Amino acid sequence: MVKPLKAAQPAKGGKTAVKQSSGNKRKGEAAPAGGAARPAKKFRAENGKPKAAEPLKKLSSKEKRATIREKKLALKKNWEVIHDATLLWERLRPKETPDAERRQLVNDILKKVKGKLLELVNHHTASRVIQFCIKHGGEAERKAVMEEVRANIVELSKSKYGHFLVRKLVNTAKKDEVPGIVRLFRGHVAQLLRQPYGADVITDLYDVASTADRNAMCSEFYGKEFVLFDGLTGEAGRLHSLQQLMAGAPAAKKRAILQHFAKSLIPIMEKALVHPPITHRLVKDYLECSTGMTVEEAVETLSATGEALLRMVHTHEGAAAACMVLAYGTPKDRKKVVRAMKGHVAKMAADEWGHVVLCMALGCVDDTALTGKIIVPEIKDLLSEGVHEATAVRVLLQLLAPDSRRHFPPAIYDMLHPPQRTVKGSTGKAVTDLEGEEDEVLDFDVGGDGEEGDDDGDDLFTAKKDKKKNKASAGKKGGDADGGDKAAADKAKPKAKGRGKQAEDEDADEDGGDGGAKRGGEEGEDDAEVGPGGERVLGASKKDPLVRRRELLGGGPKSLSAALTAVVAGAAAALMRSPHSCELVVEVARGGEGGLLAELDEAGVGAVQEALVEDAARSPEEVKEAAGARIGDDDEDGDAAAAGPSSAAAEHVFLNFFSSRALRRLLLAAAEEIDGAGGAAAGFAKQLWERAVKGRCKQWVGTHAEKVLAALVHCGVPEVQAAAAKELKPLVKGPVEEWASKFVSHKDKPHHGPGAAHAKEQHQPQQQPAAVSATPAGATPAAAKGKQGAQTPATAKGKQQPQTPATAGGKRAAQGQDSGLKGKAKQAKRK
Repeated sequence: MVKPLKAAQPAKGGKTAVKQSSGNKRKGEAAPAGGAARPAKKFRAENGKPKAAEPLKKLSSKEKRATIREKKLALKKNWEVIHDATLLWERLRPKETPDAERRQLVNDILKKVKGKLLELVNHHTASRVIQFCIKHGGEAERKAVMEEVRANIVELSKSKYGHFLVRKLVNTAKKDEVPGIVRLFRGHVAQLLRQPYGADVITDLYDVASTADRNAMCSEFYGKEFVLFDGLTGEAGRLHSLQQLMAGAPAAKKRAILQHFAKSLIPIMEKALVHPPITHRLVKDYLECSTGMTVEEAVETLSATGEALLRMVHTHEGAAAACMVLAYGTPKDRKKVVRAMKGHVAKMAADEWGHVVLCMALGCVDDTALTGKIIVPEIKDLLSEGVHEATAVRVLLQLLAPDSRRHFPPAIYDMLHPPQRTVKGSTGKAVTDLEGEEDEVLDFDVGGDGEEGDDDGDDLFTAKKDKKKNKASAGKKGGDADGGDKAAADKAKPKAKGRGKQAEDEDADEDGGDGGAKRGGEEGEDDAEVGPGGERVLGASKKDPLVRRRELLGGGPKSLSAALTAVVAGAAAALMRSPHSCELVVEVARGGEGGLLAELDEAGVGAVQEALVEDAARSPEEVKEAAGARIGDDDEDGDAAAAGPSSAAAEHVFLNFFSSRALRRLLLAAAEEIDGAGGAAAGFAKQLWERAVKGRCKQWVGTHAEKVLAALVHCGVPEVQAAAAKELKPLVKGPVEEWASKFVSHKDKPHHGPGAAHAKEQHQPQQQPAAVSATPAGATPAAAKGKQGAQTPATAKGKQQPQTPATAGGKRAAQGQDSGLKGKAKQAKRK
């Protein structure tokens, strides 16, 4: 009995050994039948001692590389070709490599990859190697690569690494090779623009393409016939815009074109792939030619994020499209765009076309609390440098003198004033009447009775909710024909208000509740007012432009108006001699349009005028000495760039080309002020005469300063006009009024505001007074006589005055001889 108990002891010990064994993870696992031990990391012999581990064979570095190479060859396709090409590329990359050796290396690499390009260009390293060969290879090497990838160039354009090779081939192609490359992408432009990598390829191709090729690429959005046959008459290369195609086309054709256009473009806008310049042109055409309802939906899509719209502002077409988005958008859409501008205002203000979008935002966004937080602080930060840049100056002039044709070129002025668009119905129902009251470029209905309104293209232009509402209203109208329309109109109004309330709540949540109530009170509802006939204007603003400007400029020491006047006063002398900044000084010194800036910061405007008068009171010698001393200090400091405008800085403000004309406009502005001698410009005219010109007219007669003297005679301040005429009378030949009229041009009269209407009145014939001193303060006899003076022989010598019968034919021609008398005179002369 004892022996069996002793025999059981090893079993316990065996169980314990199993627990301690590192190879057995499961507890209490019994040994397998037959006495075979479970495999483990450590094997024990029968005597219980572990076996000696077999020593691992140590591989050399060469053997390790060989092992790794064998594994990669087995697992990675074309690894050996890529490896060998990379080794040659490392020898090719250094700049010290001779040209002969470089050409040989390029040939060696292309020989290795020949026949495998389509597989290798999808590899990161191999794609870079082949691009390097195209860059440093010859024409034969580029043609060889192009021939190998020609059949699959569209698919490569969608590849992550392959599209870089296609872009390199496009950018290195010769001018006569570009049309052939464009034909390879024919029919695939819209497809590639919906893909991120393909959009980059189309961008490069559009940049190097000719005008005809660009037109052909855009025409693929007009219909299938332009993809297959270049249009029915081969006009694809001659269509510079969608409006040209729509002009004169029948209604059914217009409908089909815009349906195909929307089907191709809307997915691109929804994906926010709007950075290619070709997309900017397409979006601009779409917004110009679509109906109000379609434009409203497109604006909502483009302004969904705001950042996508900012990728368009660096081109002419993109900036025009962005301006239309701001003009036609709802207050909620505009807020999204303004929020996206945060941190980008300085770059936009310095951009050739981006500053136009900034001007549009300052002129149409009613939420001045939001623009005051995002745009205005960044404008204040760039004032010190921006007053010297032409584009930033236009942004400031939009606040001081908005809608001025003098300050904005025609192309920019048209971008800031897009045509008005209307939508019928308070909920944005699509318009389908070709002969209706809506002033649109295009409508969608084919027939006049509306029977074809249920065609297959309505899904693109009418929302599903609107369709259900239309069907419901139609059914209700059939049941109750007398009061159906009135009930539908009454039902639509509260829905629009509810939508505006929801938009306000969402904006308040996004702002964290800060200022949301204030902005909601300023802007009103999100929807536009519904006019007669159920029409509403897209983007209609409810805030007075003068109130908007007042809130943006602000008052007080920390306002934009105070910062602007301080910067201009500190650099008034240099700014007056600048070709673009002198206009800013004139607007600041006259107090802005309507005297708003003088009202907000009277002391600042006075400081600017004081700086101008002090600069004008100096003699030409003092100006030259000061300019020479400034240049000498700059040379000692090593600042050679500051010595650039030395010639302009050494000229007196009366003698400089730009400053003399700017002073003339500023003095003539005094005659255009409503209250006569009480405005800011009138005060400046008095100071300039008393402190800088009085008693020194003899010094300036016969120089370019005569323009300033003539403007003093026309300034509209009676005492200044009389004193100037009295002092100039013995110094000039002939009457003072006639002499001064030569230097007053119609171009110096305002193109905006109340002064524009006053200038029109000045062109009407008026009876001239006997003397300047007898003229009332409100009238401007000198300016009124300008036109009469322009009809004298003296003005016929000017470059800007054309040769008319009044100036070339003498007294009889000035009285208006008819064509019959002229013909008789010519016949008599021939005889």
